[in-house]
Amino acid sequence: MKTTLKEKAYAELKNLILGSEFEPGDYMTERMLEEKLSMSRTPIRSALERLESEGLVRYTPNKGLFVADFSVQRAVDFYDIRVALETHVVRKLSARAWSEDERAWFRDNLARQKAFMEQNDNAGFTAADSAFHLQLAKCHENVEIIQSMENLQDKLYRIAIRVLRKDTTRIRFSYEDHVRIFELIVAGRPDEAAAAMTDHLEYGKRILIH
Repeated sequence: MKTTLKEKAYAELKNLILGSEFEPGDYMTERMLEEKLSMSRTPIRSALERLESEGLVRYTPNKGLFVADFSVQRAVDFYDIRVALETHVVRKLSARAWSEDERAWFRDNLARQKAFMEQNDNAGFTAADSAFHLQLAKCHENVEIIQSMENLQDKLYRIAIRVLRKDTTRIRFSYEDHVRIFELIVAGRPDEAAAAMTDHLEYGKRILIH
């Protein structure tokens, strides 16, 4: 399927925001983005409207557009939502059979997480970490949960990297948590899987607060 200019503008601008091109609170203008992306105003404006609806940019009357920044409390709220969603997901997944293709996907993902951990690659690990959690939701096949997870992960991407920078041991603990969660799910132990997921997310939240 051919990608439209609006979709291309959205994808490229989103990558800039989630990457290192812009910092939270940075001021943006449509003209600046037109030059940076080599696109006209129409697809840029459409992309900004979509990103604003997703909470990644904010418009302030009489001031303009800014890259969204989140208070600690709002980030904590995001984590609380994830706990509710992801404990539900792992309980459901623990109660069903797993295909070999599903198991293979997670084995490959965990191998990539381990490689990024050994390389101290925070960005690479964060991407693999996000993929792990999102794939659990996709295996559950609840469209609303998947969309909610995608939206939350976009907002928490920068925060996740910040957490890893604050606690250099977090990558190893996070990787080990993921291995444990996956093992509990495929072993059909829902209560333990949900408890492990809760501990995993609550630990990240505590680091953020402190």
